[in-house]
Amino acid sequence: MEKQTIKGVPHYVYDTYEEFKKNCPSEEIHDNWRTGNEGDWVWSDDGRIVQLLKVSKNVNHPGDRKNYKYANGWVRTVVGSFLNRHTVKMDTDFSQHPNRYTFSKTIKDTSKRVKERTKVTNKEKQFATNIVVGMGAVKAYKKAYNEMSDNKAGKKAAILLKQERVMKEIEKSVLDVAKTLGIDHEYILGKLKHLADYSEDDNIILQSTKELGKIVGTSGSNVKQIETGIVGMFQGFGSEDLQIAERKKELKPIEGE
Repeated sequence: MEKQTIKGVPHYVYDTYEEFKKNCPSEEIHDNWRTGNEGDWVWSDDGRIVQLLKVSKNVNHPGDRKNYKYANGWVRTVVGSFLNRHTVKMDTDFSQHPNRYTFSKTIKDTSKRVKERTKVTNKEKQFATNIVVGMGAVKAYKKAYNEMSDNKAGKKAAILLKQERVMKEIEKSVLDVAKTLGIDHEYILGKLKHLADYSEDDNIILQSTKELGKIVGTSGSNVKQIETGIVGMFQGFGSEDLQIAERKKELKPIEGE
């Protein structure tokens, strides 16, 4: 018999039927783990008895494709997770499962896959869209991934926001929204130039001049790419600043007129 504890609850793997009945006299064993339900005790393919802690009847494809028929679901035991396929064998060797929450026998850290991925998934796109429309990071993650826990959503969202592919998707979404509003580089440059030329606030003049310098590349060669896009142009300025500039433009004549 082996035991491991999950969140303070002990879970067992029994070596023999006699051992199992001695400790669980009122329980029965389901013959086939592939057709078992959550909570059932089953025979593993290496001849031991283990409980199904989690059972799902479907599998989400890594690329979020609909109607994915790779397997008939999956199960999780105290040892590991197993795809419900006729070719997959359920074992009870703890040493072969460094992380019971993945199907892989080599991945210890599930966040490693998130960091190594190069293409944006559909859920990451949804997360990016949620961020752009004004949701906080936690709410954006919870809605995109159907996550209930604020704590888990906060940690996962923080990881996503550190990934270059996700940040590029967020910037792309911002650009798409900006285009529908008639906001482009020429529009923003014009607003910043007007702030620099006509603002009565020296701080605003300095900020707008610095932003213009970043955009045209005169303030150094190590400007981050994000600072050259629409997102970067908005940094340091609110809608009130732009409205002030617009009012001043109406009151003051433009040079040469």
